[in-house]
Amino acid sequence: MKLLFRSYLASLRERGELDAILPDLLSELGYHVYSRPQRGTAQAGVDIAAVGLDDDGKKKVFLFSVKQGDLTRQSWNDGSAQALRPSLDEILDNYIPNRIPKRYQKLKIVICLVFGGDMQEQVRGTVNGYTRRNSTKKVSFDEWNGDKLAGLLLQGVLREEIMPKALRSHFQKSVSLVDEPDIAYRHFSRLVRELIGLANNDKAKIRTARQLYIATWVLFVWARDIGNVEAAYQASELLLLNLWDLVRPLIGKKRSAAGKAITLVLHYAIRMHLAIASELVERKILPHVGIKDGIAMAIQGRSSADINLKLFDTLGRIALTGLWVHWLVERYTDESARVEARLKIAQFTELGFKLINNNRALFLPLQDQHGIEVAMFLLFVTAVNGNRHDAHAWLREMVNRLSYSIRTHGKYPCVFLEYRALVAHPRERTEEYRKEATAGSILIPILEVFLSALESKESLEKLVDLKTKELAHCTLQVWLPDISSEDNLYKGVHDHGVSLTDVPLSLTGNELVSLVKNACDETEGYASLSAIVTGYWPIIMTACRHHRMPIPPQMWIDIVYDPSIEAAHKG
Repeated sequence: MKLLFRSYLASLRERGELDAILPDLLSELGYHVYSRPQRGTAQAGVDIAAVGLDDDGKKKVFLFSVKQGDLTRQSWNDGSAQALRPSLDEILDNYIPNRIPKRYQKLKIVICLVFGGDMQEQVRGTVNGYTRRNSTKKVSFDEWNGDKLAGLLLQGVLREEIMPKALRSHFQKSVSLVDEPDIAYRHFSRLVRELIGLANNDKAKIRTARQLYIATWVLFVWARDIGNVEAAYQASELLLLNLWDLVRPLIGKKRSAAGKAITLVLHYAIRMHLAIASELVERKILPHVGIKDGIAMAIQGRSSADINLKLFDTLGRIALTGLWVHWLVERYTDESARVEARLKIAQFTELGFKLINNNRALFLPLQDQHGIEVAMFLLFVTAVNGNRHDAHAWLREMVNRLSYSIRTHGKYPCVFLEYRALVAHPRERTEEYRKEATAGSILIPILEVFLSALESKESLEKLVDLKTKELAHCTLQVWLPDISSEDNLYKGVHDHGVSLTDVPLSLTGNELVSLVKNACDETEGYASLSAIVTGYWPIIMTACRHHRMPIPPQMWIDIVYDPSIEAAHKG
């Protein structure tokens, strides 16, 4: 296990990775972290600052300067401001005289040289000379290399009384099997479930949150090294949902130290999730979206079903990542970070439409359930840039293909969930089989309401005609959360919420939009969801994508609802 951690630490990047896990590790070990890494602010050489006990049990200030990988001549002092020696100089000349909080100024200081690998021998003499020369009665230096950090991880995160051997086994298997994402995720989800079950008080909840956060980082770094971050992506979504489930009972409680601590872990977990998503989207998908059928060919599925399923899954991930970035924009205080985030959002919308136009399987899902991804992408596009033209073209072609495939008994969207049934679909080209495969639909109502907002008369006529003739048996449904959803949505329990069934289709779509709007206004539950109350609405989207629940219509109704049409309809 220590070798696993050492390899992991050596692979961590300096910014946003090694300096991201270290504060939580220090907190777990009993240090009080009073300064964390910040973007866009001068930190005077200190990445992390904490107060804790040294090996002799004496309380001291620990100042950490973090560097990536091995400490070499170049990373020690290559003349750049990013080298370690200039950072140490800045700590001695600026941070210690001017920035240590008043309540800690009488304490002795330990400057910690942190790097995920080892100190190379050719630089050790130089470093030792520097530290001896600058050590005083008040200031000392300490080396925190990969070996020490790995030992601290074992001591703080995986100690026996916290994580029994059975759970360690799940963790090790999830890491060692990252090239088999489904198996790795299964072991990781078991680890999550078992650890959450042990969190029976506030202190245990904080510890569990930190453990799961660091465990997900380990999984991600190993997955990144082998070039397959699928398991890490799924694990990071599961982490977000479980962290939210831990923190939501503490929301609103004044002076809740546990709530603040878990929320802090949640914020870093969101950034980690976006790092994983960016690794997947920007490195694996972006380079190939401009190539005709480039992503479809890269999937290398055994059947067309594999390609269709993976393409819609990918589209949903692009949309959800974009929505998370959109949510983060308003929380950035650094203007340059806001500009960078807005550019990324624009890139993701362009990426999504390039993916659609160059991979034609995205013009019709194989599963009706992929109405989740369709709604998510439409919500993302309309929320961030209102690209009505491309959205309209996509939906119009989807209706054309839907109509043709159902009437010719082709590969139309079906209600089946099992992989074997999807690969064999359509198993029969008969009316009886088609009725079974299209018993219900959440996709068609989504198409209706967005086409209504786009005033697409021809496509609406085709949908109505299709429903009247070939799909008269199909139960059109819209799902809404209710008061029981708060305790079930984040955990993936499906038995909650209310459903509007047999919703109407019309040549304008106004009747369906009005019906959904009234249901949203009258149904209790959505407004009281903790993620909505606190403004963390992307958590809802994450839960719906991960646990396969429809997107609540409250999230898109204001985009498609026109009050003037409603007033005219009543008149």
